[in-house]
Amino acid sequence: MTGVSFIVTVYNKRPFLPDVLAAIYAQQGDFAREYVIVDDGSTDGSLDFLHEATADWRDCKVIAQPNAGSSAAMNTAVAAAALPYLKLVDADDILAPSVTRRLLSALTESGAVLALCGGGGVYELGQVPEWSGDEPPSEWRLLRSPLRQMLRNNTLMNPSTMLLRREDYVGVGGADESVCCQDYSLALPLAQLGDFVWVPAAAIYQPVAAPGRLTDNQARILHDVTMALGHFVERHPELTSTERVYAAQRATMRAMHWARRHGEFGDVLRFGLMAGFARLGVVRDPARTILSCCEAFGYRPPTRV
Repeated sequence: MTGVSFIVTVYNKRPFLPDVLAAIYAQQGDFAREYVIVDDGSTDGSLDFLHEATADWRDCKVIAQPNAGSSAAMNTAVAAAALPYLKLVDADDILAPSVTRRLLSALTESGAVLALCGGGGVYELGQVPEWSGDEPPSEWRLLRSPLRQMLRNNTLMNPSTMLLRREDYVGVGGADESVCCQDYSLALPLAQLGDFVWVPAAAIYQPVAAPGRLTDNQARILHDVTMALGHFVERHPELTSTERVYAAQRATMRAMHWARRHGEFGDVLRFGLMAGFARLGVVRDPARTILSCCEAFGYRPPTRV
């Protein structure tokens, strides 16, 4: 029998935790399981609730750390995990009962390195989603050679839709702790290892609103996606020149479009020229070019002490 570690990172999610934890605990499937939950310096009582709610769970670890960001919290959790597969879960997403079983089946049958699935919709706090008892047949399709798609954008990404092998997570160095988009920073190097597999099934419900939700800050998301891409190119000299230049094209175009939407006409010209050079393939240092595009979004990462 194989086993799955449920990896949950929590920062000030107290109102959502009862339903989120109940959905994790109710996951279907004939596999061993453990639960590794990291509280990343919550100040709203989340940590106390986690200890109380999981007091009678078998094979559950609740770890507290000073606030270091979602990527660092995920790396902490994975370091404490013992089972061969990881099911990542955001602390305000409610999992469908069968999603772990279906992702695990697709990953093992396909030989892919990362299993992904679709979302199911949104929910209001206090309203638990109802999942249909009539599931579609278990099916999946391979996303072959996914690196170019990952260089292009991160639209498939959400930690709660992902399942992967622990050895692959560790092998690519874990999540980039300098960014909040831990899912994208993982998917980029994973895409070098092999195919992804897509499971076309409703998988999660996400809250309509969640105070402090990172995805509500578009400037931060685009900044961090761009930074994750720049760090990936910087750390992987084995990328082909075509791949490196294509990544620079995507980053410069993203920065130019943001500047245009926000009336920053000086930046439109600056990043437009950079995009033109990238399209012509005359970028001297693609990683540096990509990282310079972070400036377009006006977001400055907080200084941690």
